[in-house]
Amino acid sequence: MNVYDCANELAKALKESHEFKKLQEARVVLKKMNAQAEELANDFIKLSSEIELAKYQKQEVDKEKEEKLQKLSSLLSLNPTAMEYLHAFMRFQMMMADITKTINDVVKEAVGE
Repeated sequence: MNVYDCANELAKALKESHEFKKLQEARVVLKKMNAQAEELANDFIKLSSEIELAKYQKQEVDKEKEEKLQKLSSLLSLNPTAMEYLHAFMRFQMMMADITKTINDVVKEAVGE
């Protein structure tokens, strides 16, 4: 099988995955229920990604960002719909990390690492 065909099959499988479908469903419900909560959830995802990247790069994490993340977390924890969306996002993200690791292992092998 051609590697490009495999990539297209992977994209199709991702769209058909339980994790993708749950994320899409949770996003629709959140958007309908509370646009402000959706914005807060997206801010939380963006900020937590920034903090994780800084930690990965061994950079000092800004205390203000950590405090803001904590406040967002507290606010979002009061909204079950927002929490369901965040949990679905995290499950999808974990699946993507596993797939990325598998592909990166092949790349490392190809370059002799």
